[in-house]
Amino acid sequence: MLRLQTPRPAHAPRTGKAHEDEFVATGTGKFKTGDPMTPGNSELPIGSLRIGLFTDTYAPQVNGVSVSLQMISEGLQKRGHQVTIFAPKFPGYKDNEPNVMRLPSLKYLNNPPIYVAVLGTPRSTWKLTHKHFDVLHAHSPASVGLLAYLTASTKRLPLIYTYHVSITDYTHYIKFIGNTGIIKYAAAWFSKASTNLGDQIIVPSPKFQRLLLNQKVKQPITIIPNGIDLGMFKAAKNPGALRNRLGLGPEAHILLTVGRMDPEKRLEFIVEAFDLMAERVPNAHLVFAGDGGARKGVEEKAGATRAKDRIHFLGMVNRADLPDILRDADVFLSASTTEVHPISVIEAIASGLPFVAVQDEAFEGMLEDGLNGYALPLDAQKYADTLADLLPDRERLKKFGEHSLALSEKYSIEAQVAALEKLYMEAILQNWRGKLFKRILPKQLNEIPRRIGRGINEIPQKIGKEINKILPGRKG
Repeated sequence: MLRLQTPRPAHAPRTGKAHEDEFVATGTGKFKTGDPMTPGNSELPIGSLRIGLFTDTYAPQVNGVSVSLQMISEGLQKRGHQVTIFAPKFPGYKDNEPNVMRLPSLKYLNNPPIYVAVLGTPRSTWKLTHKHFDVLHAHSPASVGLLAYLTASTKRLPLIYTYHVSITDYTHYIKFIGNTGIIKYAAAWFSKASTNLGDQIIVPSPKFQRLLLNQKVKQPITIIPNGIDLGMFKAAKNPGALRNRLGLGPEAHILLTVGRMDPEKRLEFIVEAFDLMAERVPNAHLVFAGDGGARKGVEEKAGATRAKDRIHFLGMVNRADLPDILRDADVFLSASTTEVHPISVIEAIASGLPFVAVQDEAFEGMLEDGLNGYALPLDAQKYADTLADLLPDRERLKKFGEHSLALSEKYSIEAQVAALEKLYMEAILQNWRGKLFKRILPKQLNEIPRRIGRGINEIPQKIGKEINKILPGRKG
């Protein structure tokens, strides 16, 4: 069968068993001999690709990037591709997937726990450089993302880079003593520089396409929206699970937010708005599903409100239970303006929930003001008034929910994976053309433009010399 690249050496490992501590595949499963997904099998089906995904955040961390990567990996493998994920080692955690390769790491933050990869260790470098890929895809600009760039440069492979977050919105996580303005300036410079390292750039939303164009990023930019398993959220397996857990009846109105509880999510704003509307809708309840560094502060603010008994914190939620939680809610809330194309919102509208948010370009395509929810200014009183007016209106809630379902249809994981596959093939072909051009054309051809220019400049002098030959007495 055709292969897109030189076959793997015969001595390369053929199973997914654990390797050295410095660079380990922690999954326990094994590939079957002859299976086209086997790393050691050089005969993959025509069109099958060896893809390297590089990320600084992956399981057990729970966030949009890690969840998205798991779905992308599964989706690509279902389409017959071989996928290897490179991520920092997370002490005490063992991957279920055999295709996850963990890099040695150091702890960077405690809450939330964040680990960064240590690059350049001899064994990990050897292992990586001896793997064969057709295309590399970086999902972060930091340690593991830089490894993707170095590998692509060394092996002359195409590099795709997905711009998931605006680094300047997260400088408060940087351990740096100094001027905040300097940090933001440095973050903006690094963001542009690291993005330009990719041959092709992916953004999940038009918001980030505009951001990168404003930053003068030179590389081609493609919008590929995030996708989810839509079928997972079409129906609840255990209807009423959330209401039973909280002791609430069908008459209660549940306002829900799902995701990391971090400062940039502005969850205290949501508590403030709920407190302002609570008396007008006495059967309304506010539910937070998730955990994070800001949880303590949000709980303290909630405890100081008049409606503290109607504000609930679920903590971390198993992803398998998420459809049941969403299906029991009445409205999904957000106050963040740092989102890109949030998976949590796609899951909410796929569950048929109306969506109320603070105005942000990230929700373009997911929130149509007045049709499936409202996009509001960052004003707690306005937010509260809107919710107080919406919740008693069952007919409007139903119409908004139906429109949310319709909007969610374009955000399937199948559509996202198909778009990625197409871009991978384009990048590979472009990379091949570049290599072929360099191999076929002699280096001397690079001199042609300069020589042509020099020849044109010499034409007047040559004409003058010929005239002097014809007219000897003429002075030049």
